[in-house]
Amino acid sequence: MSKGVVGRSPKMIQNVFVLLLLSLFAILSTFLVTVGAQLYRNTVDSAEKNNATRIVTTVVRSSIWAEDGGVGEIRIEKLPYEGKEYNVLTIIRKYGEEKDTTWARRIYTHNGYLQESYTEYYDHVDKSELGDREFEADPEDPDYVYAINSFNPEYGEPLCELEKFDPALEGKLLTVNLETADHLTSTVRMYMRTGGAGQ
Repeated sequence: MSKGVVGRSPKMIQNVFVLLLLSLFAILSTFLVTVGAQLYRNTVDSAEKNNATRIVTTVVRSSIWAEDGGVGEIRIEKLPYEGKEYNVLTIIRKYGEEKDTTWARRIYTHNGYLQESYTEYYDHVDKSELGDREFEADPEDPDYVYAINSFNPEYGEPLCELEKFDPALEGKLLTVNLETADHLTSTVRMYMRTGGAGQ
C-alpha cells in the first residue's frame, strides 16, 4: 500500500462517519416530525369528537331548559313518515293573546343530522273542515276538534351531525340516548323542575 492511500484513509473514514451522523440525524428528525404530526392529528380528532358530543348534549339541554318551568309541555312521540318511525322530542307551546295557536318544536334525527322543526300542532276547527286529518276532540265543544298537522322530517333544520336520538320521559325524568357519526354514545338525563313541562 502506498503512503498516499494510507494518508487519505483516516480522512475518508472521518467523512463517512460525519455523513452517517448527518443521515441518522435526518432520519430521527423525520421520525420525530412524523410522530408529532400523528399525535397532533389524534388530539385534534379527539377534540372534534368531544366537541360534537358536547354540541349535541348542549342543544338538547338548552331546548328543554328553555321550556321547563314555563307554559310549554314536553312529549315523546313516535311519528311515522314514509314507512319509517321517528323518535321525536316534542315541545308544545301555545302562543297568541288568547293562547289559541299551538306550535310544536320537534327535535329528531333525519339523514344523519339532529334536526329541529317548528310546525303548528293543531288548529281549532269545525268538524266539517276536518277532511282526512287526524284529530283530538275538544271536550268543551263537541262541534269542534283539534286537527293535528302531519309530521314531515324534511322540513326540519339541521343542527349538527347525529346518528341516533332516543328520548324517553318517565315522570319528570327525561333521558336522551345519543350516538354521534363516529359512534360515540352519551346520555343526557334531566329532571324537570317543579311546575315545568310534563307529559
